[in-house]
Amino acid sequence: MIEFALDGHIARLTLSRPPANAFTAEGLQQLQDLVAKIDANPEVRAVVITGAGDRFFSAGADLNGFAEGDRAHARVMARRFGTAFEALQTRGRS
Repeated sequence: MIEFALDGHIARLTLSRPPANAFTAEGLQQLQDLVAKIDANPEVRAVVITGAGDRFFSAGADLNGFAEGDRAHARVMARRFGTAFEALQTRGRS
């Protein structure tokens, strides 16, 4: 889950899946959707991404989803990681 807050011109995204704030396919889709929401708001000048908890910003992908060796799941995760982080990278360039 990703929490969203807007403070003036700053959008804050908090990864909130303790203890490791690991990404699921749904969380990556949520990240992409939030970046689109932020991009649609011309008042936002900066985005801060942080992690809830004391130990991790994010451990990356939730490895529990890979335990069964499902290649289709791995492809979905790879595609969603690429799409979500590409959206972050290109934020504000349009």
